[in-house]
Amino acid sequence: MTDKYKGILYKTLLLSALFTLLLSYSVSAQVDTVNGTVMDAQSDETLPGVNISIKGTTSGTSTDLDGTYSLNIQSLSDTLVFSYIGYQTLEIPVDGRTYIDATLTQQAFLGEEMVVVGYGTQRRSDITSAVSVIDITDVGERPITTASSLLQGQAAGVVVRQTTGTPGQEMEINIRGIGSLGAGSEPLYVIDGFPVGTSMGQNINPTDIESITVLKDAASTAIYGARGSNGVIQITTKLADMDEVSISFNATSGVQNIPNSRRTPMMNGVEFSQFKKESFMDKIRNFEGREPDIDEVPMSFRYPEETQYSTDWMNEILNQNASFQNYNMTVGAGSGSIRSLVSVGYTNQQGAVIETGFERFNARANLNGDINDNISVGWNLAGSFSREEYAPTSGRDAIIGSAMWADPREPVFNDDGSYNAYVGGNDGIFGTPNLVMELTEMDRNRNTADLTSNGYLQISFLNNFQFKSSVNASIVNGRQKEFRPSYLAGRGFDSPPPREAYQNESHNETVKTSTDQLLTYTKSIGSHDITTLAGFSAQEETWKRLSASGNEYPDDIVRFLNVAETVDAGSSEESWSLLAYFGRFNYAFQDKYLLSATYRQEGSSRFGTNNKWGNFPAASLGWRISEETFIPDFTWLTDLMLRGSWGITGNNNIGNYTSFSSMAPSNYVLGGNYVTGQVLSSFGNPDLGWEQSNEVNFGMDLALFESKMTLTAEYYRKITTDMLLPVRIPVISGFQNTFSNIGEIENKGLEFNLGYRTSVNNFNIRTNFNIGFNRNKVLDIGGDNDEIRNGGLYGPNNVSVPGRPIGMLHGFKMLGIFNTQEEIDAAPTQSGAHPGVYIYEDTNGDGEISYDTEDMVEIGNPHPNFVWGFNLGGDFKKFDLSLMITGAQGYDLYRQIEKTSLNMDGVFNLAQVAENRWRSADNPGNGYIATSDGWQWQREANSRYVYDASHAWLKNLTLGYTFSGTNNIMNDIRLYASADNLLLITSYPGNNPEVNQLGGINPGVDDETYPVPRTLSLGAVINF
Repeated sequence: MTDKYKGILYKTLLLSALFTLLLSYSVSAQVDTVNGTVMDAQSDETLPGVNISIKGTTSGTSTDLDGTYSLNIQSLSDTLVFSYIGYQTLEIPVDGRTYIDATLTQQAFLGEEMVVVGYGTQRRSDITSAVSVIDITDVGERPITTASSLLQGQAAGVVVRQTTGTPGQEMEINIRGIGSLGAGSEPLYVIDGFPVGTSMGQNINPTDIESITVLKDAASTAIYGARGSNGVIQITTKLADMDEVSISFNATSGVQNIPNSRRTPMMNGVEFSQFKKESFMDKIRNFEGREPDIDEVPMSFRYPEETQYSTDWMNEILNQNASFQNYNMTVGAGSGSIRSLVSVGYTNQQGAVIETGFERFNARANLNGDINDNISVGWNLAGSFSREEYAPTSGRDAIIGSAMWADPREPVFNDDGSYNAYVGGNDGIFGTPNLVMELTEMDRNRNTADLTSNGYLQISFLNNFQFKSSVNASIVNGRQKEFRPSYLAGRGFDSPPPREAYQNESHNETVKTSTDQLLTYTKSIGSHDITTLAGFSAQEETWKRLSASGNEYPDDIVRFLNVAETVDAGSSEESWSLLAYFGRFNYAFQDKYLLSATYRQEGSSRFGTNNKWGNFPAASLGWRISEETFIPDFTWLTDLMLRGSWGITGNNNIGNYTSFSSMAPSNYVLGGNYVTGQVLSSFGNPDLGWEQSNEVNFGMDLALFESKMTLTAEYYRKITTDMLLPVRIPVISGFQNTFSNIGEIENKGLEFNLGYRTSVNNFNIRTNFNIGFNRNKVLDIGGDNDEIRNGGLYGPNNVSVPGRPIGMLHGFKMLGIFNTQEEIDAAPTQSGAHPGVYIYEDTNGDGEISYDTEDMVEIGNPHPNFVWGFNLGGDFKKFDLSLMITGAQGYDLYRQIEKTSLNMDGVFNLAQVAENRWRSADNPGNGYIATSDGWQWQREANSRYVYDASHAWLKNLTLGYTFSGTNNIMNDIRLYASADNLLLITSYPGNNPEVNQLGGINPGVDDETYPVPRTLSLGAVINF
């Protein structure tokens, strides 16, 4: 981030904070003060957080932890309005009193809450589409540093995976399955009305979030058109409370570590030497038919017990008890018609791997208010700056994989205290850089600065009309630098030092702007309620990149590109834009029969000149059966509504210039000189359009026992067509293929969400259980393809074929291990097979296991049968407890890392389980670890590497205690202890059953990545 941008960011944030705070203290004249306590009518317990307002004004306050309140009023003839989610609204005239107690009764159903939907809000009880509301009040009791983790385990059909433990990393979120073969499947994030894309980024601080709404079906997302097919996540940030000045400070500190139970036990130096010795001798026994002499064994592993070093490389690179800190302060002020909120946050997370970590600064200023009875304005400004020390940790060639296979007989340091720069590389063992040295000596850092602003002007006129104009803007600047000194060994296998030093550096800038113009009409006529919306939206995004690399440095001290003898540089720029016109019509009759319909017409620069505009209609119906006269007046039935919806959405996540022909550099000789030029490299398609998803959804909302128990059930079926896939074209055109809209995919499933809340004496209990069943199927691929195969002989192989789910795991089906030559002779031909190698099934029945993919079949399903989440929270007097468990059942992972950690050639260190390998017919081992006598018929993609990854994970456990304030300075303080990723129950041998390294249409692959740490923390929340 340049000094120029830093200055702009810091000055803007400072000015916004001063401006909003000055406005907030313009207090209008007060006449008197009313105090009191608010209680539950059934339990006689006090209620914290109840909203109290002066009827006909925007002035108000809320009860504190003990249920008490104090409110300045304009007149002793005012009327107080008491409102609380789950309770009936109560109005009490002041009538000259200065002390008023109130008793609230639980309302018929939890339907009065206003929920953020596309381009507006809607009463929760009137929603007729598939929408999940995340209860931030409950989730917020646990310490959270990434906003994406707020959704984990909270809603059926919303799958949230922590695929890596990399500090600061967003979680992977998928709504209702993988929906595309050619485009992305990530949801759209909308923050304060601004569609920011398929990533939240680092700008949003979890403590600033007021509400999260997940739009899951086409009826709720079609209003976002070509970006709605994968679901929409609506995030709204906090505003200050009316007529109240508050300060809240939150501090969390803890440690992170990788439990031994999530680490693969590898051989130590003695064990690896013993393996090498036995492997050498076994080869002689099995291939030469004689007993080897000890002198024939290479000296380096002839006497394993004399092995000098036994280095646990994984332990050496792990930062056990890595520190974690998170601090947030929020200042809110509401005065008359003006409300403002300013927050700052700081996060510092050391990585569980040494010399990695994440640091982030956040600041936000939200301001809104009424200029008069008809005009209101709002402005939000948020900025963040993050620093990241990173390392390549994904894959067997990266840091984590190398730590597993590096030679344990080598030390970290030489006898003189210097680094042992090159590990292995002798005795037939592959060499690797000293991982501790690489992490310590390399410069790898990434800085990101993000500034986002939203503003709106809202005008009410003619009683029923409302016009809202909003503008949004965001600028993200990123800088990445990597320098590898000459004294480090190279990445990969057998690259000893010295090497040529090199440096890579890049700068990125992303600018997003959008505007929305919304006109709303609301009218109630008797039992008829009508709300209509007409809108226009425009958005543009531009991405620029400048990158350079240098080598041939004179030394390793001055690490700048200008001292490199050879420098290569390049730049690029991409941009896209859209225009959209949309409308929505909501109708309710007697609050019993509900109708909602939306329509959007959208044009995008990403598609062909003949197909730039798309149409996205949707409609939904609701029937509140519980209000019908023919339904008996059951005291236990609070609410029952049936819903049905249909809609069409799109997916434009296909890149920016796919529809155009493109040019590529091509060098040639002209007149004896070397000349650079350009040639046509791909064939355009002016008819290219977006994918379309046609979805139906049927749902039921049930509330029982005065809304203490709620149940939501959904059934959906989504058909995605016109996917962006390559098709072959005649070679005479000069090209092999072009992109076209073909193919068809189905996702269908069931979702259930069961909640229960109750209060018994001093106990308040809340539980939530959600479960989602999704079935994915490829219906058609089209063109000349009958399958999409990613992989080859050595896997992993993800194959998509009609009739089966996307990205199924393929390979040879392993039946066992050959013990004798007689077994080999009696089996289908496996050319070159010998005792101790895997037996593969002859699936095509031709009598031969050919050394290609012909006999490969489906060997695993990476899609869970169901994914579930369980949340339990409760409080007793001043104690509170919450826990969250997530899980997935019935799915497979392909453990690609075992091609290395169980590579029986002995060129890598091995997992300890390899001690129980096949050695002879009389010593067959455990039956699934092959011989060390060769490599063929062992490492091919096969079912041996597929594991059931079903699991249950205690993701969080938090215990807190709240002290009431004892003076006029502090309202209360809550102390808590929390544990994240505390307990994992699974038979999967890897460190993370949620891993998804390749992603997209290549799910279910584990080639070892940054492990997910367990975090133990203590914290405090102080409210002033």
